[in-house]
Amino acid sequence: MSRSGIGRYRVHSDNYTLSVAKKTIIVVEDDPLTARLVADVLETLGHVVECAATVDHAFRLAKTYQPAAMLVDVQLGTESGLDLMSRLAGDPKTTAIPVVAMTALDGPQDGAALDEAGAVALLEKPFSAADVVAIVAAVIGAGAK
Repeated sequence: MSRSGIGRYRVHSDNYTLSVAKKTIIVVEDDPLTARLVADVLETLGHVVECAATVDHAFRLAKTYQPAAMLVDVQLGTESGLDLMSRLAGDPKTTAIPVVAMTALDGPQDGAALDEAGAVALLEKPFSAADVVAIVAAVIGAGAK
């Protein structure tokens, strides 16, 4: 369930029903196709989704929308999702926002870096729609706004 303290959630069946209240979720991903796919899954569940491809844009969205959760790609082109997580943690307006790290990274040092940056969960690439649904439900159900 955990690698270096980061929760990992998996769905083993496509036969599930999920009922959640509408929440705002920010997806931070520099690949437009991946961002759109994740946003489509979350919008299908009734969430309001804002997308950003850069650290600065994501930080501005976080301060504006105060989302229930953020899904953040760790490798944002020349930027790092870890830098965004540090900025979020250091600002009183954004410090309580739960961040799910999206990454293909897999070494033990990667898990430690994500823990230190404040990620509450890890969504390993490649992931399925069911993985996105499960991890967002777990994070939002864990007390997010």
